[in-house]
Amino acid sequence: MRVNGMLIAIDGTAGTGKSSVGKAVAAKLGYGFLSTGEMYRALAYKVFEKQINPEDHDAVLSAARALRFTFARQPDAALKMFVDGEFLGEKIHLEEVGNVASRVSTNAEARRVLTEKMREVGENGGVVMEGRDVGTVVFPDAEIKFYLDASAEERANRRVKQLQEAGQKADYGQILALIKERDYRDSHRAASPLKPADDALIIDTSALNMQQVIEAVLEKLEHHAS
Repeated sequence: MRVNGMLIAIDGTAGTGKSSVGKAVAAKLGYGFLSTGEMYRALAYKVFEKQINPEDHDAVLSAARALRFTFARQPDAALKMFVDGEFLGEKIHLEEVGNVASRVSTNAEARRVLTEKMREVGENGGVVMEGRDVGTVVFPDAEIKFYLDASAEERANRRVKQLQEAGQKADYGQILALIKERDYRDSHRAASPLKPADDALIIDTSALNMQQVIEAVLEKLEHHAS
């Protein structure tokens, strides 16, 4: 066992509610919650801000090596991320940054650098870590691994609803195409492709609401502990 408890890995496709589930589970356990995608977005933000070409392998790698992360656990369990001492907040969620993120995350060496930084955060346990390759690459020795999935159609429906609730226009066909394209890119990239770990507990969330998914994860954790 690690010093502070388990390292719980939650991987899966985009739009399955991994962050909401992970945060709720971490809060229940008194753990910290970290979404590894935020660290890729932090790198993307720096690349975007410094006007580095995302395809410039060496420049992206240097930017990754230069990143300094610190985290502060929040009342809702989230580990608030500071990059080089600065809280980037919504800046990392800009659409342009998201586009850069999916390009820099195919840089195998930059991924390795960020993977090491992720391991520093989680190696002592007491963390729920969410991403695409936490159970396969970052922590293949995680105490327990979950893989959340849902049909592309269901995930597109959820996204449309999310956008409509935020008062934004949403085109189902366009969103579905983007999700399928992202799934393909995530699962076919050479560096750490998206796939469930051999020992991951797979939860299909298509027919479940968020609360039911959280309960399913907590139930499996209880079973695991006994």
